[in-house]
Amino acid sequence: MPATSGRDLLAQATASIREQGLSADYAGDASGAVRPAAQRAAEARYIDDWTRRVEDYGNRVHPAPRELAGQLRIRVVIGRDGQVRRAEVIQSSGHPELDRAALDTVHGAAPYRPFDAGMGELDSLSISRIWRFGEGNDYGAR
Repeated sequence: MPATSGRDLLAQATASIREQGLSADYAGDASGAVRPAAQRAAEARYIDDWTRRVEDYGNRVHPAPRELAGQLRIRVVIGRDGQVRRAEVIQSSGHPELDRAALDTVHGAAPYRPFDAGMGELDSLSISRIWRFGEGNDYGAR
């Protein structure tokens, strides 16, 4: 019996995965919808761009008071057109000034760029981040 080639093994594994209804190229989102890996990558790039824009804008326009330090969690929903649909603090820093600075920054840096074709038919994108304020109070969205 001839040895099975790497290509044959890959084809067998791919067929097995398909039979089970699984695929390495797809993953479900919170709604259960299946999204291709390329779309997930486009979303990740969008979030990276969004984070850089918010950090840059926040550091230039809405610096927090230097005497305050803290961390908060914020959730932002961006629509397909790049507009902020919702921004909320979901875990306060304990300092209303820091929480307000984060929300002001999200709204002030908008509008964001519209979704590109790589993001498919996605209607909105929810971004949750921890924001850290401390030494010098530079924004540290993570």
